[in-house]
Order: sequence, then structure tokens, then C-alpha cells
Amino acid sequence: MIEEFVQVSKEAAVIGGQILKENFKHIKKKDIELKGVKDFVTYVDKQSEERIRDFLLKKYPQHSFLGEEEGKVGNKDSKYMWIVDPLDGTKNYINGFEIFAVSVALAENERIIAGSIYIPMLDKLYWAGEGLGAYLNGERITVSNRTKEYSVIATGFPFRYIEEIDIYLKAFREAMITFSAVRRPGAAAVDLALTAEGVFDGFFEMKLSIWDIAAGYILVKEAGGVFTNFQGQEILDGNVIAGNKNIYEDLKQIVEKTILKEEK
Repeated sequence: MIEEFVQVSKEAAVIGGQILKENFKHIKKKDIELKGVKDFVTYVDKQSEERIRDFLLKKYPQHSFLGEEEGKVGNKDSKYMWIVDPLDGTKNYINGFEIFAVSVALAENERIIAGSIYIPMLDKLYWAGEGLGAYLNGERITVSNRTKEYSVIATGFPFRYIEEIDIYLKAFREAMITFSAVRRPGAAAVDLALTAEGVFDGFFEMKLSIWDIAAGYILVKEAGGVFTNFQGQEILDGNVIAGNKNIYEDLKQIVEKTILKEEK
């Protein structure tokens, strides 16, 4: 059954991705709405989510659906819930920067069992299923085995929580000192997919939403990596440390002596 769910997640991600491709670089100022501080949404986000939702709930009318734009719909008592970010990296998308993605995951009783991430402009489709491994365009992928001296770490700035920027920048500084380089592409789903692929060696970010990380979680895990919250628990609470087993502890120590220390 998981194989079927993985296949459906792939199809759903591509459906959303086609919407993003068709509308890329056609966004006008009048098409952009402000959801919150520095947080934008367009008709493309909404249309992508609508198409994905209709596809999934037609396929599985007994399931529930949680999307970034409309929240939870469908059978709210179902043990199965699809978790979707129809456009992760909206600001990149608006500005014509090709790094954005569609993220589709399935939870069974709150445990993520299948997921796909599609990066449309790179034509990269990642998918994973519990116990099945992680794949990119049909080829098996694994996390890297590089050590900290050679590692590139991805991260994201807490733009919705700008009051915490000083705490975050302490962690960013330590990461810059500890690792070979730090990158900030601007879409957590992309960061996690590239970590699963072994392009990035690790990733950390604070206060993400479940739809940002659900598919990335199972990709990293099935690619042989580690994925926890800041306390080292395998809980999707929005605070993420992920990466290969060689550098995970280094990342965790940085978070502990900067972000967690400051928040006490």
C-alpha cells in the first residue's frame, strides 16, 4: 500500500508543479497578497493547492487534507492525512528565482509514511516511502558521508520571526566557522531534498510549518540521514536539525549553545 501512496504523492507533486511552471514569471504586483509580515501568497499557490487537493481527495475521498493555504479539509477523523505545500519558496517564485518546490506527504496516525518533493524548473522529482528508500527521478539516493571540514550546510532565516534574528545569527556564525560553507536557497523543502540527495550535508532551521518539512523528513530518513527537532527528538515541531550522521552532532551542538541557550 505504501508503494501506491508514494506513486500518488509523485503524481500530486507534478500536478502542482505544472501549475507553477505555466505561471512562472507571469506574476504581477496585483497578483500578490500579504498573509503576514514578509509572508506572501499568490493565485498560483492557491491554484496549485486546489488542483492537488482535488486530485488527492478524488483518489482517496476517505482521507483528510492539510494545505498551507486552506488548512484542513476532507474526512477529519481519518487516520490518513495528506500534508501539502503547493509552493514552497513563494518569494523566490515571485522574483523569478527558479528555486521553489511542491511538497506532498502522507501521514498515517501522524507518522509520515510517504512523500514527494518536485522542483519544477530543475525537473527534479524526489520521493520516498517508509522502508522503501529515497529516490530522485528513479535513481536511489543517499545522504553524503562528508565530515564537517568539507560539509556545506543549508539553512533558512526566520523571516516571520524577525525578533529572533540575533539568536539565529549566533547559530549562523557558528555554522560558518564550523563547516566549509553555509547556503540559504530560500525553500526548506528544496534544502531537505538536496540534503537527502547528498548535495548539502546538513540543514537547520527554526519555526517551520509541518507542510514545509513533512516530505523532506521521510526523504532524509529513507536516504540514511538523521532528522530531529532541536532537542534531538524525532518530532516534527518546526525546529529542524537534519543531515548525515557525521555532522549531525556538530549541528546539534551549535543549536544547543546558541539558540537553545538564548531561549532559556
